Amino acid sequence: MNRNITLNQALNLINNANINPLQNEKIFIHDSINRVLYDDIRAIESSPKFNTSSMDGYAFAYSDLEKLQNEGLEILSINKAGNNTECEATKGKCIKTFTGAKIPKNADTIAIVEQVYIKNNRIFLNKGEEVEPYKFIRKTAENYKKGDILIPKGSLINPFHIGILSQNNTIFLQVYRKPRISILTSGDEIAELGEIKENDNFIYSSNNHILYAITKALGCDSSIHNIIKDSRIDIKNAIESALQSSDMVITTGGMSKGDFDFTKEAIKEFGEVVFESVKIKPGKVVSYINCKDKHILALPGNPNSSVVSFLLFGRLILSKMLNLNTNIPIHKAKITNDIKILDSARLEFAPAQIKLVDGIYEAKIIENRQSYMINKLNGAMIIMDKKVNKGDLVDIIILDDLLKF
Repeated sequence: MNRNITLNQALNLINNANINPLQNEKIFIHDSINRVLYDDIRAIESSPKFNTSSMDGYAFAYSDLEKLQNEGLEILSINKAGNNTECEATKGKCIKTFTGAKIPKNADTIAIVEQVYIKNNRIFLNKGEEVEPYKFIRKTAENYKKGDILIPKGSLINPFHIGILSQNNTIFLQVYRKPRISILTSGDEIAELGEIKENDNFIYSSNNHILYAITKALGCDSSIHNIIKDSRIDIKNAIESALQSSDMVITTGGMSKGDFDFTKEAIKEFGEVVFESVKIKPGKVVSYINCKDKHILALPGNPNSSVVSFLLFGRLILSKMLNLNTNIPIHKAKITNDIKILDSARLEFAPAQIKLVDGIYEAKIIENRQSYMINKLNGAMIIMDKKVNKGDLVDIIILDDLLKF
């Protein structure tokens, strides 16, 4: 068993684990924001489909330039965008052509309206103006050709993709379905949000709600289950039930060595223990169980520990379920205070306040930082493996970066 391993070892184990991508589903274009594209979107026709004008002007053959300058070119007709009538610019004549309209037959030049004046239904080139062939003409397929990939599979659909899909007349598209997540919290001392505490020794549950919010931000279909009492059979039954309707079960609590920590052993009955315990702070007592096409991520009970370990490991598991390549974005920051690492045997993710000064992040590490202090975890985390001093340049993770893929 992979126990008490390093962060990189744990990440490598997840990357090499048998995590199959989820199935696909067909959805309406407006429902596709932040969904992962399952198939390439290919162009149904070239863009533009034919030569079109990029400006309002007059289309003519460049060979008639001298006549334009001296005798003028007769205006034959008007050619609007969307006009389906075949136009032809015959010798010595021009056609008024608007932006987006198909270039008339025999024409290769546009004199825009600002370059000419009209007299007796003829256009003349203004003094000092010059025209050149194809300057204001969008050539056939200069944007893309029919069959070209417009949006590659694996893309996370954003609002700008909606414009591409609309232009391509793509009404429905295939995406990976949302991961179904069940969030379980255990503990006799836990009170649910909105409940009245049985006594002052109870604490309100926050782990399940922040994990719900994080997984929802990552595009999951998440649900919070009832608080489970400290009973091995109750915990086992709750996990078993949740697995039936979920792709991933996230548990919090019951992972240490206390007399009432039953989750740690209960989860082992459901699949392969990929790893158990990682040398990080906070979040050491974390386990990942691979149950063929389903997954269990067992997190510590302290809020900061559960959040940090989920962001490091749960987010990666989700990305593989969605067939995404993802990483943990690392930035550099200058430390503004001296600070000691709390545990030299573990890689510490210390909460910090950051600000951008002249293009460089400055970070102040929070000195009083303990695993239960969820209010401290807001902004960034400094990655520490030794004492850092004021002025040192260190690696940081901006938490908002981990709320998306």
